[in-house]
Amino acid sequence: MAADETPVLQLEIERQPDANIVHCTGKVVIDSWAMFTVAVRALIPEGKPILVDLAKVTLVDSVGIGTFVSVWASARKSGCELKFINLNDDIHDLFEITRLHGLFGGDAPGA
Repeated sequence: MAADETPVLQLEIERQPDANIVHCTGKVVIDSWAMFTVAVRALIPEGKPILVDLAKVTLVDSVGIGTFVSVWASARKSGCELKFINLNDDIHDLFEITRLHGLFGGDAPGA
């Protein structure tokens, strides 16, 4: 990676007393799904709700959608709530087109 290139996806974990927030910046795609999965699944054993903040996500491909379903299912199986928040218009539309908006509990664009 050249010095001026930024990673495909950057994650920042914000630990709050009542929830963990995963702030995502960049793209959840074939090149970044593994990092996203490892980071989110590591939070599940804590049992606190996990809020995945997608406000700064610019692209989600089919691998990203599959990753979202996989980590959501892992959290649910463990009794941990996982929600996607701060969806931009494109991500909100993607969740609606794939009929995952109800499953994921994603909020309205800009909310």
